[in-house]
Amino acid sequence: MKEENPNRRDMKVNVNHPSFISFLENISENILSAIKIDEYFKLTPTKKIKVSYTVLSLIKNSAKVKANLSDQELKSFISVLCKKNEDAENYEFAAVLNDVVQNYEKVS
Repeated sequence: MKEENPNRRDMKVNVNHPSFISFLENISENILSAIKIDEYFKLTPTKKIKVSYTVLSLIKNSAKVKANLSDQELKSFISVLCKKNEDAENYEFAAVLNDVVQNYEKVS
């Protein structure tokens, strides 16, 4: 586990800013074009963990282009990404993202 820098400021981002929303949509599109999550709800727990690991890896690679995020910031980012996908009624992808957050230590 990484030790947090006590001098580091908390990241404050307007999650409703058009450029941030566009960034989230771009990440979602990249991930959904790279992996197949159809019928995610029917997968075994082991396969769900494998999908979660792949999604987390893709998110880390996509997010590091714009920011260097701590584990806590990354979990918050994934939670926002999850919420935006729920709002877009992309429930299977939102479930994958939720599983990534819930199983973060196991997946990362």
